[in-house]
Amino acid sequence: MNRTRILALLLALAVGALVAACGGSDSEEAATGGDGATSAAPSGEPTKLTVSYSWPTVDFMAVPLVVADEMGYFAEAGVDVELIFPPDPASSAKVLATGDSDIGLITTTDMAFAVKEGLGITAIGNYTTSNNWGLFTKPGTPIALDTLKGKKISGYGDSWTKAMLPFVLDAAGLTDGDVEVVTVDWDLPLLLNGKVDVATNTTNFMVSGVVDETGEQPGVLLAKDNGAPDVPVWVYAVNDAFAEGDAEAVTAFLRAVGEATVWASDNPEEAVKMFEQAYPDNGYTTTFNTAGWEDTLQYVRGADGSLFLMDDAQWTALAEALKGIGELDEVAPAAEYYTNDFISMD
Repeated sequence: MNRTRILALLLALAVGALVAACGGSDSEEAATGGDGATSAAPSGEPTKLTVSYSWPTVDFMAVPLVVADEMGYFAEAGVDVELIFPPDPASSAKVLATGDSDIGLITTTDMAFAVKEGLGITAIGNYTTSNNWGLFTKPGTPIALDTLKGKKISGYGDSWTKAMLPFVLDAAGLTDGDVEVVTVDWDLPLLLNGKVDVATNTTNFMVSGVVDETGEQPGVLLAKDNGAPDVPVWVYAVNDAFAEGDAEAVTAFLRAVGEATVWASDNPEEAVKMFEQAYPDNGYTTTFNTAGWEDTLQYVRGADGSLFLMDDAQWTALAEALKGIGELDEVAPAAEYYTNDFISMD
């Protein structure tokens, strides 16, 4: 959930966008991880799609979008994709809800709160399928529930961190008054330099970053093992008004991203190289990007090998958990959070 914050990169990405004349396929593999053959792409002019990212700067989780561009999957599917970035970590869902983007990569907590506020967006596919968020210490520093009291803990002001940390503190018998939470831009150097005692992050970012910097493993306390629900962290979501006007484009987008994800899973090093060529100033090392992408791949498929497919249980579990800590007043019907209607099973 964290990103290197190099000022030049932030400024460049804030004003720039990846304009991808891209495309997808109708393959079963793209939607379900099977071996279906690619069918003919739509003819005519491509549909323009604006896709908003989950973070103000780019990182290796954009690999499927870059691969879909570079491999021509978007172009074959008849969609022309522009990737944009929100101004801050708390604005991903807002960018989508206001219509500044048509499709967005957001957290599931963003989605839950969007339904609470009636923002007019709907999840259309899981990006990941499990909760790999947790608390981390620098190598050699033990971490456990009974070590958290009095610690300085980094956060990002994003909805996921705000929602998950209370579960871990409660499991430790603590409240937010027993720790000091500070909002940061990028926690890795602060953790390694001792400016914070504990960093909150996901394994694909923090473990990869610590190993890249030190060659050693950080201390890890996963939220799902300490009171938090084991639910997906990220989903693709759509602006409802756009979906009503062009459902075929939404389905085409997911098909293309699915095929790109499969290709990038089979060819992780080549996929990372494509990403780094598209974003040479991404601010990360190739070692970090490769390790981070490979860790991400552990979470992109469901138990049946499928991509994207969501179910009532994940949304009900998340909403009930958020209600339990006072973040939601009520649990909405699962269908208000998501739909699988745009996932192609051809």
